[in-house]
Amino acid sequence: MTERNDHDLGEQFHALRREDAAAAAPFHATLAAARARHAPPPGRRTRWLAAAAAAVAGVALALLFTRPDRGGGVTIDLATVRWKAPTDFLLALPGEELLRAVPELGRPRSTRDRRIL
Repeated sequence: MTERNDHDLGEQFHALRREDAAAAAPFHATLAAARARHAPPPGRRTRWLAAAAAAVAGVALALLFTRPDRGGGVTIDLATVRWKAPTDFLLALPGEELLRAVPELGRPRSTRDRRIL
């Protein structure tokens, strides 16, 4: 393409943009129409607020009446509680009793050990 053709092509695009802009409705009018279409009626909003308040009050009352006594409830001593995870067996090492004991150097363990040495 030559520069002359590029300039003509640009002018044609500008003309198309102007035609589209002239045919389109103003943005503010479109936005106002969308808000009017999706806005709830005034009475409906208060119904939603009343329903939400009733639901919150119902949950609060249910929690209040189903809650155990605070003073005479079950107490748990956390020092005596033990939890064993299902994967604790993976932490057990073969021969770990040797790691927990202090070896005695210089003295054999039994008479059978003396014969070997």
